[in-house]
Amino acid sequence: MVTGNRNQREGVTSAMDPGLFKQINQRVQEELLKKEIEVVQYGLTELERLIEKRHQDMASLQVDLKGLVQKFQNRLKILKTSRM
Repeated sequence: MVTGNRNQREGVTSAMDPGLFKQINQRVQEELLKKEIEVVQYGLTELERLIEKRHQDMASLQVDLKGLVQKFQNRLKILKTSRM
């Protein structure tokens, strides 16, 4: 949660060395990209695992898909509550 109004936050960036700000911003962007890649790779791996399973019928595929959806929903809930 960000505290303070917009002018206060802008004051922080204007008082900071532009080179340092750019360097910190670049590190943050790189870390966000790294985390996004990890999330997409995880999801892709889970979906590939389901494809390779060769389900006997539609019902077993649905059960596995619902399990995957539940796993993502649980993780999202944890992330949202830990950030607030």
